[in-house]
Amino acid sequence: MTTPIIVSTGFEGGSAILTGIDGDHVRIRLRPDGDSPDFNWFYLRVSGVRGRDLKVSIENASDLSRLAGREEVPDCWTGYRPFVSDDLANWRRSDASYSDGTFTMFPQPVGDTVWIAYYPPFPMARHDAMIARAVNDPRCRLETLTTTPDGNDIDLLRIGTSGEGKPKAWIIGRQHPSETMAGFFAEGLLKRLLDPADGLGRHLCETLDIFVVPTVNPDGCLRGNTRMNARGMNLNRAWRETDPETAPEVAALRERMRAEGVDFCLDAHGDEELPYIFLGGPLEIPSRSDRLARLFRDFATALGKATPAYSLSDPYPGGPPAEADMRMAWNSIAEEFDCLSILLEMPFKDCHRDPDPDMGWSPDRCARLGASMLDAIEAVRPKLRPAG
Repeated sequence: MTTPIIVSTGFEGGSAILTGIDGDHVRIRLRPDGDSPDFNWFYLRVSGVRGRDLKVSIENASDLSRLAGREEVPDCWTGYRPFVSDDLANWRRSDASYSDGTFTMFPQPVGDTVWIAYYPPFPMARHDAMIARAVNDPRCRLETLTTTPDGNDIDLLRIGTSGEGKPKAWIIGRQHPSETMAGFFAEGLLKRLLDPADGLGRHLCETLDIFVVPTVNPDGCLRGNTRMNARGMNLNRAWRETDPETAPEVAALRERMRAEGVDFCLDAHGDEELPYIFLGGPLEIPSRSDRLARLFRDFATALGKATPAYSLSDPYPGGPPAEADMRMAWNSIAEEFDCLSILLEMPFKDCHRDPDPDMGWSPDRCARLGASMLDAIEAVRPKLRPAG
């Protein structure tokens, strides 16, 4: 007797809608975040698959929305391979195909159960372990920025000490829950920053007042959302006229930034379509200036020297907009604080400048990029505050 296939998403971050099982073929649809047109994220568990030639098809893969100006860019499915795991500890890429609006995955399970995800999950237990490691360093202390509508704390790590002339540096991530690479990036950055044997890490802890918010949207992460919080708001579109009812996470973060000040901010994200890392800078904000443009070029140039995976010549697709979208964190923060505010986007696919045919852009590479980011921060640190 053949064991029946069982599909589950009833766990942290799980997301998919089962539409049918035909023999070894599982059919699903991506689940929207409420009324949002954004629904890239999938994460499911399939059991009863030992010895089966399993395939999993996403039937509404062609229904995804796309950002403006990307007509010449391949869609998110072209050149993309999903991640699968047999034990939730080790993840590998799976073969896949995209045809006639359907994306089909071929997981090749080793045992009776396989997990399949758009990108390896960064569960809150891993977030908590990262926080616990950090606060064991006497230079680091933990605060609660706010409590979310679902009752989850937003953790804020305060690293170093404030002092006259010390620039205030902010690192934030996971405004968008599905962009789990931001969690792995934060792990790598914190590991190097707090490594007592790393001279640059020690130096930055001594010369900067550092604030790290690794998970801005824990509600969305736990719910398995793509971009929205528990109130149905895309937090990276809530920074122009922040409503504390729909975006309490952003409201609390902005209030703390205003209380402390901001001289540098890095907001970590993932991009579903582009096969490279790119940075956005404060180049189109209303108060754009030569000073901020120079700081951005210096930061980007230093990052290119620190890692082969990044080059300033990989631009945002479609060219820069005439005016910045002030709903987005990096633009809003740069404008309000007259500071270097950076958008970091990492790929879900592979990085064409430093390709890995087996794993593509992997969690390990996210962590290495986080470590490399310290070199770029140091390159601009002495110039973050305007002279005089």
